[in-house]
Amino acid sequence: MKRIIVPIDFSSYSENAFLSALKIASKGNSSITCINVVATPLNWEKLPKAEKEKHQDILDLEAESKDKLQAFILDHRTPGIPIEGIIEIGIPHEAIISLSQKQAADLIVIGAYGKGHDKGKSIGSTLQKVLRLANCPVLAVKKVLNGNDLRKMAFASLFNEESKPAFTRMKPLIKHLRCAVHFLFINTPEKFVSSKESEHKMQKYAIGQEELIIHKHIYNHLEAENGIIEFATRNNIGFVALASNNRKSAKTYMIGTTETVLFKSDIPVLSVKFE
Repeated sequence: MKRIIVPIDFSSYSENAFLSALKIASKGNSSITCINVVATPLNWEKLPKAEKEKHQDILDLEAESKDKLQAFILDHRTPGIPIEGIIEIGIPHEAIISLSQKQAADLIVIGAYGKGHDKGKSIGSTLQKVLRLANCPVLAVKKVLNGNDLRKMAFASLFNEESKPAFTRMKPLIKHLRCAVHFLFINTPEKFVSSKESEHKMQKYAIGQEELIIHKHIYNHLEAENGIIEFATRNNIGFVALASNNRKSAKTYMIGTTETVLFKSDIPVLSVKFE
């Protein structure tokens, strides 16, 4: 776990994401890149200098953002954790994903909501797009994760072969945190599976993961999302992990589950897209 990216829009949620990233980085030799994006639909990188000078409002926002991000980093300096700040101009989710690819990021930690969020509305649109498009794991938070939160992770899945690559991509973070993993199979009336079959699926899934501390659970609930939240709350789970896929036919928890768990609870969600 070498590089963590944190989008900063100077909202309380982005600060919570940054403080959570600091806690994760403190577990090992990780550095943090903070990115603030001055939002515009213009293809700023390809604009000639003369054209850019016609957009003084954007240039002023860029200068202001540089000062604010520098001050933010200075206010949050932590010994032993390298922190850099980058200002980009463009479409926020595209800039975040592009940076994560350029820096070969191991993790993006992002606030569930952005600046100007109205309470009661769905999670931020930038987050939704980052969840769908980022190649690296994405940890979405509302609150600041503390040391205890990072000790227990629930991995909610149907434990099929299709989702295994996503779990493999979570392993660097799991090992970095040295957290216990709680395999969680939510049994619903709509898609009921016998205990014997679900236990077999989890047991098979755990083969080759002997270096991890894994506990296995079957939890019955009317709905998968509410079952995840209820299990995590009752068992003091620090964060929930989901393997996410956009294909409607995929036999796994979908990206909508990630959004629903985030919207209905304060539980941080680690989402990994699988191909």
